[in-house]
Amino acid sequence: MVRKKLAMKPIENSISLQTTFAKHKDVIVKKARELSVLCDTDVGLILFSPTGHLTSFASNGSVEDIFLCFVDRPHDLKGGHTRNEENLSRRLKQLKYERQILEKVANIEALEDKLDKLNQRHHGALEKMRWYEPNVEKINSVLEAEVYEQFLTTAMQHIQQSKAKLLGNEVGPLRSENIETNREDAAFITDHSADMDQNRCSVGVEGHAGTCIPMGPHLSLSFIKSQKPWNAVGGELTPKLDGF
Repeated sequence: MVRKKLAMKPIENSISLQTTFAKHKDVIVKKARELSVLCDTDVGLILFSPTGHLTSFASNGSVEDIFLCFVDRPHDLKGGHTRNEENLSRRLKQLKYERQILEKVANIEALEDKLDKLNQRHHGALEKMRWYEPNVEKINSVLEAEVYEQFLTTAMQHIQQSKAKLLGNEVGPLRSENIETNREDAAFITDHSADMDQNRCSVGVEGHAGTCIPMGPHLSLSFIKSQKPWNAVGGELTPKLDGF
């Protein structure tokens, strides 16, 4: 599809005129910014829309600074003598100073607005602290005392809920670790018992292949009683010491 070439003539439709200017304005400003970065040069740009709206771009400082650099250059470097050069230079400097003053005023207004918001937050914080630390000497009615009491009770409930939540978060991982450790211990005991049973079954009496004879005596009550150092008393194992 061949792109239709735009005819170089004034656009009569006002809506199309504004749309075309806005689109091409953005392209020109973008190209000016790219040129200043790629070539490391000072670029100043001033555009007026069909409705008189100003659009300016300066790569370094302000547009006034760039134009002052142009005005202050020698005549042979700027292509000849500039008409009303002194008046132009004086006017540019005046505009520069006015812009600086306006920027400082805007900064002061922004700081004052920020300070006002901080003062409001500080006042609100003081009001909240007044509820947490009431001046009991200024409480003159039972209703006022009940209001303070209800506020502090609600605050304590919120603190207790937060504390319980924090304790739950701390106990949860420990409980999971304990459960995992118990599982590992149980698995180890099961595997160890299976290995012991297998070893006992592998040692049998000669001539009785396949017979599983456990090694060592059974830990029965009669066996425990027969052991010299120990006696079974009251269902508990108590050591029997010589000489006692």
